[in-house]
Amino acid sequence: MKRTLPILLASVLLVGTSSYTAAAQDLPWETLASRIVSSLEVRKGERVLLRYDPQTYGALEPVVRKQLEAAGAVVESLTYAPAADLAARLARTDVYIWLPAGESANTGPAERALLAKWLDEGKGRQIHFHWNGGTRDADGLPVAHTPAYDAVYLDALNIDYAVLGRRQRAAASLLRSAEARVTTPAGTDIRFRVGDRPFNLQDGDASRERIAEAKVRVDREVELPAGVLRVAPLESTVQGTLVVPKARFGATVVTRARLEIKDGLVVKATADEGQAALDAFLASAPGAKQFREFGLGFNPKLVVPAGQTALPYYGYGDAVVRLSLGDNEEIGGAVRGGGVRWLFFPDTTVTVGSTTLVKNGKLVDLTSRR
Repeated sequence: MKRTLPILLASVLLVGTSSYTAAAQDLPWETLASRIVSSLEVRKGERVLLRYDPQTYGALEPVVRKQLEAAGAVVESLTYAPAADLAARLARTDVYIWLPAGESANTGPAERALLAKWLDEGKGRQIHFHWNGGTRDADGLPVAHTPAYDAVYLDALNIDYAVLGRRQRAAASLLRSAEARVTTPAGTDIRFRVGDRPFNLQDGDASRERIAEAKVRVDREVELPAGVLRVAPLESTVQGTLVVPKARFGATVVTRARLEIKDGLVVKATADEGQAALDAFLASAPGAKQFREFGLGFNPKLVVPAGQTALPYYGYGDAVVRLSLGDNEEIGGAVRGGGVRWLFFPDTTVTVGSTTLVKNGKLVDLTSRR
């Protein structure tokens, strides 16, 4: 697989508004499409279902289609409008691509269930190119995507993928070797063991050969930009306290939420403000009180733009830690029952045994050690 891709960063207007018309942005569509096609390494005759939103980066769809067809794929395009025949379409599909979608172009629960079943049956692979949808607050919820993040995401596609993979594998090997501990200045102090749980390494490789090695559902869902390591720790080993300085729960902003976790279960939850909203979330689903996963970002170019606060692309940037709650079936865990909530921590220290993996929000390069 080609692991590098030269990228020409288009001139992107940086503005101070909280939103903008994505469809009007002048982005290097050929470059974006090339990264998708290069990642997939489609074979002649492979059948691709391309989902897109005409109102959100809609100019990308025909360019991706053209490049896929030039590579020998048979492409069918479909908007994100509800598709009553999606099951039949998936039955004749090898590759499913999620192109960017606006707020009104949601994929509903029924379609998501069909897609999950299709992946679990080993019938295909996916590219997730959500772009604007990946811009998140540290509380895990989406915030307005601006042109400043377009520039960051473009740059983040142009990384050394071989180096990314080596760093992820080194971290996975370390995490499997001993107990991990995650701390933050705000008071988070969580310990866990991974045991024999599978790691999902988002290294940008969506080739058939790589997907054939998939162990869990998310291994078949390849994200671009790439960069995260994900794992569901052994639930009974998760102990400690998770402190969230500020987070939105429904219409309420909860401040200094403190979740005490024993054997992977939230046994006590307090907040300076918004206690009722926090309690309501934890009672909202069977999985909401259970620890879900540990994630760690490795993409060196997914950095917060100057003057901004939102985290780029689901916290895939260097040293951003994800500690989340809820159902973790898709990543090989034992928690069931919804309640998924991501929480991001960009300022952690992570140690594994006596080895430091992240120090004060900065990754330690394990591959440089002898």
